[in-house]
Amino acid sequence: MLRSFVGVGLALILAATAVGAAGDTRTTIGRTIGDADGDNLLEYLAGDGYLVRTELAPASGDRGKRRASTLFFAQLTDTHVLDEESPLRAEFVDRVGPPLTSAYRPNEGLSPQVLESMVRRVRGLKSPVSGKPLALVMTTGDNSDNTQRNEVRWLIDELDGGRTVNPDSGRAGTCGLADDGSRYDGVRGGGEYYEPDASGPGPDGPGYAPDEAENLARAGRASQVRDHPGLFEAMNEPYRATGLGIPWYGIFGNHDGLIQGNQGRNEAFEALAVGCIKVTALTPGGMSAVEEIMAGGVSQAEIGRLWTAVYEDMLTAAADPEGAGANVTEVAPADPERRPLTKAEYIAEHFDTVGTPVGHGFAAQNILAGMGNYAFSPRPGVRFIVLDSINETGGADGNLDDAQFRWLHQELRNADLGRQLAVVFAHHSLRTMVQTPASGFVPGDQGGDASLLVHFGGADEAQPCVLADPAAPPTPDETVRCLLLRHPSAIAMVVGHEHENRVVAYERRDAASAVVGGFWELTTASHIDWPQQSRVIEIVDNRDGTLSLFGTILDHSAPPVPEGKRLDAVGRLASIARELSFNDPDARNGEDGTADARGAPEDRNVELLLRHPFAP
Repeated sequence: MLRSFVGVGLALILAATAVGAAGDTRTTIGRTIGDADGDNLLEYLAGDGYLVRTELAPASGDRGKRRASTLFFAQLTDTHVLDEESPLRAEFVDRVGPPLTSAYRPNEGLSPQVLESMVRRVRGLKSPVSGKPLALVMTTGDNSDNTQRNEVRWLIDELDGGRTVNPDSGRAGTCGLADDGSRYDGVRGGGEYYEPDASGPGPDGPGYAPDEAENLARAGRASQVRDHPGLFEAMNEPYRATGLGIPWYGIFGNHDGLIQGNQGRNEAFEALAVGCIKVTALTPGGMSAVEEIMAGGVSQAEIGRLWTAVYEDMLTAAADPEGAGANVTEVAPADPERRPLTKAEYIAEHFDTVGTPVGHGFAAQNILAGMGNYAFSPRPGVRFIVLDSINETGGADGNLDDAQFRWLHQELRNADLGRQLAVVFAHHSLRTMVQTPASGFVPGDQGGDASLLVHFGGADEAQPCVLADPAAPPTPDETVRCLLLRHPSAIAMVVGHEHENRVVAYERRDAASAVVGGFWELTTASHIDWPQQSRVIEIVDNRDGTLSLFGTILDHSAPPVPEGKRLDAVGRLASIARELSFNDPDARNGEDGTADARGAPEDRNVELLLRHPFAP
């Protein structure tokens, strides 16, 4: 069960370990980035030491003298490599308000440069605990933003390295348009969006001005979205990708398999994506439909109806631009590389690679099935199990189809019998594996398993688990949490989706209610939203009957201020992206009464104790 750590081993939890050098500036142990003085500009801050969490096992005082590293790996999640010029995007619904406020971000076109900056941080990184080099990188989904082929190619080429990434899209001279010499053809200014080239009355939309007072009056946030003239042209310039230099593995997120992370692809959406028409607003009829759904508040069950109304209106406007009106559509350069991929096509792209391993975890059977689950052993005694948690009928949250759930059970059972430590990877956290299988979205043709028999995460501690024999077959209503708790091999679940840092302990208790095991769930922040961070994880055997999982947060390599003679173009753009994400009027940055997506100290640099399930 989920258990609060308040009062549990309090002295240990509040004391930072001596592990990790304070001078290590490649991780947030040495320093991090934030707004120290409330001026909406970023600077270096003191780093976080490791907090020891003992909900699942006690910590011996001399464990540091005996411990040995088992495996050191990195997690990159929610990179959202994004084609900001695509006709498939629906930026205009951002102004409608929650729950549609993630449809536009002022920094979204800079996602390739942010990923490149994170790759530079990760490449060659050594553990602050053991000094060991990274063995591999796991990507936990939403690697692309809109399942478009060009986004997927940029992502793969970025991680592989050795290739030139051209983050521009739209082919000059198409759609009857003369080549005006400009690279950028996306939304900007107009009193609705961010305008980096100018300020003053008119150009910027609510919350996107460089003036705090204006943003507070118009958007309720005292942000400061500074102008950066020439930004939109600069972010579409090609650059050479550095590459991770070590094996990396792919994992499906909802944005990798569904349009805008919600809607299954079909021929109509493909035509819109590769065509000349860009929808820039809801039609009057579309706005009426959206307002009607939102009138009484939007429940989880109604989100599908809401997005379906938006998508159907987009297709209506694109099919009849003259009838939709000049304020709703415009002509833009077309690009066949914007084609949204089926799940099988997305997987197949990972075989066109100069990195390792070929397929990046996916195998031929994944292409045939259109499903992204697989397992492998990164080293003797460790088993990595990768889940495909997206819901094929649509919706942003996740679940596991019954066939995959039974496969997961068998993989965990094999790990139990083989005395392997099992780490489970998924895009969705346990508390976001709540998507009903019949989502209400327009039917799509992206493939995969659209079974109506699914399993949810079951994060709610009010639902106790019946800890059946590990060999017993799953039941139709068993949750992922309960399945993991009855397999002693399961030590961790590593996820994304929530765009925040969070660490939760799930306890296994015996009949006398004593904690006898359990697993840790580590959720890590995104690259598209503040704080643009990743995490490295090291499995350590303390050789006293316990394990430690060291989770260490990384800021990407760009400095907090986008200035300096030694800063190259990519570094400058990634630095601007971080500053813009902090000042996004929808940012969870800890200011203006918002939560901070960085999480609390206990969610960032942590040593997580648990009992070794196979200790001699």
